[in-house]
Amino acid sequence: MKNYWKMSDFSLFAVPYAYVDHSSYLADQLFVQNKITMKFKGEMVKDGSSYCIVFCKVLKKDVARFEEALERLKDKMLLLGHKDYPDACGEIAKMIEEDMKARMRK
Repeated sequence: MKNYWKMSDFSLFAVPYAYVDHSSYLADQLFVQNKITMKFKGEMVKDGSSYCIVFCKVLKKDVARFEEALERLKDKMLLLGHKDYPDACGEIAKMIEEDMKARMRK
């Protein structure tokens, strides 16, 4: 299950990402614990969903720790009772992949 995506950008110092988080922002604590420097760029929320897609930029030196933190986010979600997190990530991944395929055809 994929819960984050690297976005394309030409920044020298930061890498843009999108990731799936709970509306209570459970990933933030993992980022603080791992001293990850990132800039929040926005979010998208579907009405009625307890999850959101967060857009951010992460310093290149922190990319490995950022991705490791998001791997741990999967476990944290399940431990806190958010058993539908893998399904929500799967639905979002499917939408993103379909959109990317449509863009490649153009």
